Amino acid sequence: MKCPALNTVHDALLMRELAACRSARWRIAALALLLICGATPQAEAQQALREAEVLDSTLAELRGEVTLPLNWDIVLPARSGRVVMKLRFDLAPAATAQAHVLLIERLGNAYRITVNGAELASGGALDEPRAPWAAKLPVVVNLPAGLLREHNTLRIDLRADGGRHAGLAIPVVGTPAQMRALVVKANWTHVVLPQAAAVWSILVALFCAMLWWQQREALFAWAALAEVFWAIALADGLIEAAVLPWPWWGLVIVTVRAGWALCLYAFAEQVIGPRPRAEFWSMVAVQAATPALVLAAMALDSTLPMRLGNLLKSGLWLVILSGLARDVRSDPRAEKLLTFAALLACVLAALRDGYAARFDAQLYADAACLTYVAPAMGVAVMWIVTKRFRQARHAAARLQATLVEQVQAKEQELQAGFERLAEVERSRATLAERQRILRDMHDGVGASLATAMRQLDSGQVSAAEVSKTLRDSMLQLKLAIDALNLPAGDVNALLASLRFRLQPTLENAGLVLHWQVDALPHWASGNDDAMRHLQYLLLEAVSNVLQHAQASEISVVACSAPDCITISVGDNGRGMGEGVCPRALRERAAAIGAQLRFESSEPGSVVHVILPLVHDS
Repeated sequence: MKCPALNTVHDALLMRELAACRSARWRIAALALLLICGATPQAEAQQALREAEVLDSTLAELRGEVTLPLNWDIVLPARSGRVVMKLRFDLAPAATAQAHVLLIERLGNAYRITVNGAELASGGALDEPRAPWAAKLPVVVNLPAGLLREHNTLRIDLRADGGRHAGLAIPVVGTPAQMRALVVKANWTHVVLPQAAAVWSILVALFCAMLWWQQREALFAWAALAEVFWAIALADGLIEAAVLPWPWWGLVIVTVRAGWALCLYAFAEQVIGPRPRAEFWSMVAVQAATPALVLAAMALDSTLPMRLGNLLKSGLWLVILSGLARDVRSDPRAEKLLTFAALLACVLAALRDGYAARFDAQLYADAACLTYVAPAMGVAVMWIVTKRFRQARHAAARLQATLVEQVQAKEQELQAGFERLAEVERSRATLAERQRILRDMHDGVGASLATAMRQLDSGQVSAAEVSKTLRDSMLQLKLAIDALNLPAGDVNALLASLRFRLQPTLENAGLVLHWQVDALPHWASGNDDAMRHLQYLLLEAVSNVLQHAQASEISVVACSAPDCITISVGDNGRGMGEGVCPRALRERAAAIGAQLRFESSEPGSVVHVILPLVHDS
């Protein structure tokens, strides 16, 4: 944002003169150093016009000679009016042929500037009291060479509104080269730096608002509100035409500054620690009363209410600062010290600005110190946020390290638990296998041996029958041992083992074996238990043929279809006796999810065992 008044001489003066400075960067560095130190560059032929003659005034108190600067609110508090002043400056005959520059750092509230009878600049409406135009920025006027004489007259028509910081700073006249540093300094102090401070406040406010939205911490809410209020207050100093007519816009700005002060107090309380409730409500009451004091000053046409309010605020802030100092001294942590220092600097700067505005006319043109000091509170906020973020990051790193250690410990614990469970599972599987073998031996071999013992004890059974019973026991034992080594789901291997064990027995019994077995697919459901049940089911079917069918031939046929495996055991005898084998076979088939189908024929019968195939989808 540029000062509007600078536009009148921008091309003729500043661009030409500043371009000359680009060839000597050290001059800019020296100027920056002067600005930082607060010094005012001087040149030999500059003329500061300190004496003015009042030609016309609407107020009797302002007559005759006036020494500048003129701070209207000090000379004529709460009064409004118009005045015409004449100032003189002389130039050497050779200097009249050169253009000059007139700089007035502060002039308002409305003005018209005339040099040697020629109007060169104006701002605001001279005939409209309390108009929005405030004339807050420096005024730079180009004085053409053809207009200048050895003895020159500068006339300034001025309209001032009471309580609006009206007045006239000391005009300075000089050549462009002589005035360059002063113009740049005025632009920096009244425009650039306040604008940068406003942008800084907006950025801090947005950042704190985002933090508050995420964390809902009151500290960030107060900081965001404070920075928003201060950005509005700074923007008021950069806007020449107010949004509302005077004094309503002034009432808005005073309220905004009161809100800023209250938010600063609340922010300090969040950082340094809780304050007494009486102190808090006193601050709220004093700041809330500010708009009422402004209205009272307007109604009484007096600055007394505002003076009393400012005095009350100053006293309250001093009490608050003393209390905060005690708290900080008892717990001198860095964030508390920084917040207290920033708050103290803001209060002192505000006191200085109040003194300059009400008591020292020589400081009229100076920029408000609070403009440059208040951003320190934003710096404190960002420092606190950075510190807390760093602490949170370190805490997160420590927590992560602790979690990693805990996870590793849990992993080791789980690994040990898995190993114990695996060992238990292995022991359980071994025990289950032993119990199965014992059960099979008890149900098969044990039953056959018991039968043989009963036969021997009875003395009524021939040796051939006892021998047959013992051979059956031996066959069942061998089949039980074969079942231990059968691959899961391999029906081909099971049938081959069964043929190997049964064929001698069948031949001894005089049976002719017809074997027709295709290459069978893998039986997905054929786990160890299922394979044993299938083995015993087929053995039971063959045993029934041997014991009951009185057949001369036996056939085993196995084939597959897309959805099943079918194993058929048939004979040419009189078939199985009704009620002898079906129940045992059906129980075995149900255990493995197989289907049984019986077919009777002349001669003999056939048992079909259908194993369903499960295909992966």
